[in-house]
Amino acid sequence: MGEFHLFESGSAVTVIIGLWMIGITRVPTSLTLYGTQSAVLGLMAMYLGVLRAEPLLVIVGVAVIALKGIAAPAYLLFVAHRLDCRRDDGVSIAPPLQFFGALGALALILLLHPLRAALPESSLPSIGMLLLGMIVMITRRLAISQIVGFLVLENGIFLYTIGQPHTMPIVVEIGVLMDVLAGVMLAGLLAFRISREFESIDVTELKELRG
Repeated sequence: MGEFHLFESGSAVTVIIGLWMIGITRVPTSLTLYGTQSAVLGLMAMYLGVLRAEPLLVIVGVAVIALKGIAAPAYLLFVAHRLDCRRDDGVSIAPPLQFFGALGALALILLLHPLRAALPESSLPSIGMLLLGMIVMITRRLAISQIVGFLVLENGIFLYTIGQPHTMPIVVEIGVLMDVLAGVMLAGLLAFRISREFESIDVTELKELRG
């Protein structure tokens, strides 16, 4: 019972951080919040590993904190600083409206009885985080912001994974973390390339490629 309550509390914190990210436009703040969200997930994995006597899950938690909580945000902050990328005003929907829309969608997920009956209660926060990540990816214009949206979506998958009674093998978990880190590095390089070619990392500039 104690394990469930702690997992529930940690999941709520990560979802709240995701909602906070939707309501802001400052890129450095968004990256800092992503790092905090990832660190919370890493701590949750470490705690569950200790509680379940799964040392490999503890190792995964440490890796998540180091790679996704520190390394990835630090690298993207460096990229944002080099590109002088400080704020993303979104596409057509103001961030406050995005925030309240996401809040309403999460409330709808909790109220839908068929969904609650078909899925375990512990999976609902991860579904909410997947939704938040997709909202960020769809509504942001800057490449770095869309990268952050993808990373939040991946955090939702990780939250679902550690919430299961039997987690993935350590090789799979570490492999996923390495893929995420490699993806972040490549995305950063892509952002530099977009900036060099279009003098902006606004993805809507890509429409100029249409011939």
